[in-house]
Amino acid sequence: MIPHFFGAPTHPLFGIYAPSRAEQGRTGAVICPPVGQEGLRAHRALRLLADQLAASGVDVLRFDYFGTGDSGGDTREGRPPVWLADIRLAVDHLRELAGVRRVVLIGARLGGLLAACAEARGVSRLLLWDPVLGGDEYLRELEAHAIPGDDAEWVVQGFPIGAEMREDLAALTVGAVERVPPDVRIVLSQGPTNLAAWREQLLQRRARLDVLEVNGPAAWEEDGDFGAGAVPTNVLRQIVAWTS
Repeated sequence: MIPHFFGAPTHPLFGIYAPSRAEQGRTGAVICPPVGQEGLRAHRALRLLADQLAASGVDVLRFDYFGTGDSGGDTREGRPPVWLADIRLAVDHLRELAGVRRVVLIGARLGGLLAACAEARGVSRLLLWDPVLGGDEYLRELEAHAIPGDDAEWVVQGFPIGAEMREDLAALTVGAVERVPPDVRIVLSQGPTNLAAWREQLLQRRARLDVLEVNGPAAWEEDGDFGAGAVPTNVLRQIVAWTS
């Protein structure tokens, strides 16, 4: 795996490139992680996912959105419109880096909703792992864990969520985008989810939705008392099989 920065010097994004350990030049995958504590807990599972994808012949790029992880920017500078642009930049970067012809966007939780809304060029497939189905739904989840901070700010498990961030999240919906890739799979590991609205929105955009239920622990929920999430091996196996 090759850690590096990409993007403009004023907007550096930290990425880890996992080159295919089989034939190259066909398929690449960009992994869009969750954010906040969910992103921290899911890190181990997503790292293993990238390694398994590379072993199966897929070139993989994991990255941190601006204002998160090891990328540049303050925590308060990272907001959904910025992250959508970061996803598009990551897709272009992987295509240049690996010379792949097809790119699959893999998004988990909020990363799934962001991937669906990014409208990135050259993406042929979306794989969304227990995605947040709408920003308003995500806000309700955050509010349940929020404590008040300064200037109408929420603090959710150590991460600040300001008023502008909440407005951006509320506006985040697949219904607001013009196009999505033609092939979308949602992997559900936490039981059935009502996807009727998504099906209708994707149908309007001439995309098809395939849903796969694979029971497994949530990688973004704390496993034990050491901060990391579980590694749902069955889910990872299904994601790798579909992507490669």
